[in-house]
Amino acid sequence: LWIEKGYEHFGLYGPDSLSIKLIAQELDIARTSFNYYFSNKEEFCDELIEKHYDLIHQFCDGGKLHCKKYLPDLHVLIFTFPNGLKFQKQLFNHRHNDKYNEVFVKCNEMVEKKFALRLFMDYYKLPLADKEAALLHGSLTDTWYSRLDINDLTLEKLIDSTEEIMQTILKLMANSSSPNSF
Repeated sequence: LWIEKGYEHFGLYGPDSLSIKLIAQELDIARTSFNYYFSNKEEFCDELIEKHYDLIHQFCDGGKLHCKKYLPDLHVLIFTFPNGLKFQKQLFNHRHNDKYNEVFVKCNEMVEKKFALRLFMDYYKLPLADKEAALLHGSLTDTWYSRLDINDLTLEKLIDSTEEIMQTILKLMANSSSPNSF
């Protein structure tokens, strides 16, 4: 119960505003029971990160099975993991913390390697090597998360944001003297 509710709260409020007291109130359990399971808030956050990695593995498994095209398939899948999306957004928001930055980057790399990078390259017909495409996809992903409003999530907004960002990137690439200069 602590992990499930904590994961939800991390996604909503971030690690700095994660309140053990509020989680206990919502679970209707004694706050002191937290100490039975976790030695401190940092250990609790580490357990939440482990849950996130497990969810990312499930996400990748779903992507390999169900995503045939980058858009809309990837975003349809993302939309089925709302708490994971919010958690990943909080990791992005807290990238100044090395631990959270490492988790954010590692999760994105897992998704790219398992299924998303090939879909991305095929969808946008990118004549790039995997390394360059991964850098481009990383730029897209970072920009996408910077614009993501977790309080206003619709499938259409997720897709439109990706398309708007990518069209700008593609225009820049087309106007560049060397298409591999990114």
